[in-house]
Amino acid sequence: MKNKLKIYSSIVLLFIAIGCSLLLSSCHKEISGSNQVGSSYARNYSQVFEDFWNDMNKSYVFWSVDPTNWDAIHDKYAPIFDSLNVNPGKTTDSVVAHNFKEIVDGLVDSHYNLSLITGYGISPSLDRKWKNPQFIGNLFKTNLNALYPDSINYYNIKVDSSYLSNKFVAYDTLSGFYCISGTVKGTNALYLGFSTFSLTSEYSNNSQVKKSLDNFLVHLSNPAITGVIIDVRGNGGGEVSDLNFLIGSFITSPLKIGFTRSKNGSGRLDYTPWADAIVTPDTWGIDFTKPIIVLTDGLSASMSELTAMALKLLPNTKVVGDTTWGANGPLTQNSDFNAGSFSFGNIGTSIGTGTTYYYGSVYTSSTMFKYINGNVYEGKGFPPDYVLKVGPNDINLPNKVMKDPQLEKAISLIPQ
Repeated sequence: MKNKLKIYSSIVLLFIAIGCSLLLSSCHKEISGSNQVGSSYARNYSQVFEDFWNDMNKSYVFWSVDPTNWDAIHDKYAPIFDSLNVNPGKTTDSVVAHNFKEIVDGLVDSHYNLSLITGYGISPSLDRKWKNPQFIGNLFKTNLNALYPDSINYYNIKVDSSYLSNKFVAYDTLSGFYCISGTVKGTNALYLGFSTFSLTSEYSNNSQVKKSLDNFLVHLSNPAITGVIIDVRGNGGGEVSDLNFLIGSFITSPLKIGFTRSKNGSGRLDYTPWADAIVTPDTWGIDFTKPIIVLTDGLSASMSELTAMALKLLPNTKVVGDTTWGANGPLTQNSDFNAGSFSFGNIGTSIGTGTTYYYGSVYTSSTMFKYINGNVYEGKGFPPDYVLKVGPNDINLPNKVMKDPQLEKAISLIPQ
């Protein structure tokens, strides 16, 4: 494994439970005894469960930190799935999905999503969020497509842009990506907020986004600048190349932020050695030593979390807001790392098309990330230095007055 950060993050938004509904293709053994029939596929629930359990045993990368007793799971649920074979015609899809939901409920991988061919999608991390009253009580329960006031777009654009001067807002109508940059009114502090980590590709392909990002990047070296605010609230992650693109703008030498490891065998604890996770400076990078404030919330996931962690290692950085989602594990194809996403439960191959169908698929991290301080924040989230939870009533005030308490706290931490 190369001694360079090899993180393939994915976007983990509010709708993670349905975001991976298509079955994943991967290198995978076929179950003996699966039937080849026209358009009707036999379901042997015992085989489906055993295939799932064995692939999780081999491909899940968090067993060293996950509290789930996987052997106990087998002892409990193997008989249950055996019983479903007694009269499979009367076994409802919801019963099968319920059992799978119970099985994966405690898994720490917060990228994890289990999709069944019956249409059920199961996300343990999302289920945990809904069970958390504090999470539900915040803006994080809002609908991305809603207008005013319940939307993440409202939170980032309509509120934050009112605090900025010399601002440039760019929006990609095709991808839904937006980017806001500018100077905080009455100060010399720079602000950058964006919806997903697709900065590298958008910068190359979208002239409006390039202008917005340049509006931020070209001012970093301005001696008059007193500090920087990076806003990744509501940002579910994205492209790994953005780590070098963004963090690389603040450094001139490689920055070691932690370690990654994957699996090197089929055993549950067969791990590769830890490899250094390193951010590489970009060509325009400078040694930025002025205050950096990172704004995070419960929907800041994956690359957003790694960005906060990386910036926290610079000499004058603070994190403001709420604990992040907790999905730090890098992602790539199972075949690349002997771990990660897989399909399970070969339920038949179509005679007409030759297509093999699987009962389900699992979307899961291929490597584990350990921060430079030795902590694994998977399933926990990265905590802010200043905890400041907000709800709609804190932002949408009477008489159509709007404010952003978290942004105001960030501004207060930058010398004027």
